[in-house]
Amino acid sequence: MSELPAIEGGKPTRSSPLRFRPWITDEDINLVAEVLRSGQLSAIGGRWNTLLEQELSKYLGTKHAVTVSNGTTALHVALKAVGVGPGDEVITTPFTFAASATTILHANAIPIFADIDRETLNIDPASIEGAITDRTKAIIVVHLAGYPAEMDEIMKIANERGGLYVIEDTAQALGGAIYRGGGWLVR
Repeated sequence: MSELPAIEGGKPTRSSPLRFRPWITDEDINLVAEVLRSGQLSAIGGRWNTLLEQELSKYLGTKHAVTVSNGTTALHVALKAVGVGPGDEVITTPFTFAASATTILHANAIPIFADIDRETLNIDPASIEGAITDRTKAIIVVHLAGYPAEMDEIMKIANERGGLYVIEDTAQALGGAIYRGGGWLVR
């Protein structure tokens, strides 16, 4: 006899709920209003993108930061920057926004799904290890809902397997990529 799913009265798989409340201050709200009132909503003729790139670069401790139109574009640009192309495999999580997989397809590569950790809902490093083949070129790690993935373990796996590229999607966890001194976007 199988156990009932939690929604039908069975035991939940998670021991604690995830918290999804963003931290937004009045200063944040005022700055957003200032940008909107300026009418400078793109990098063309505007100062806000340049300022954001400079501040992100300082915050992340990188030489450069480049803004793009959205997170999907950022993933696509990162995949192309590391040379992902036809026939390559890219490991990612199925528990995320569709762009994590579709950008891999747009690069003419093959998305390979690794399982998630039941507590954090982030990609499980052990599952990544089992998904690597000789065609694996990169791993897209999604830091979900403000929770950083286990980057120490993931980077160890990537380095031990011949220096696989690791692309970090921090759309839901800006700052999650610097957890324990990590990097940003592509390592």
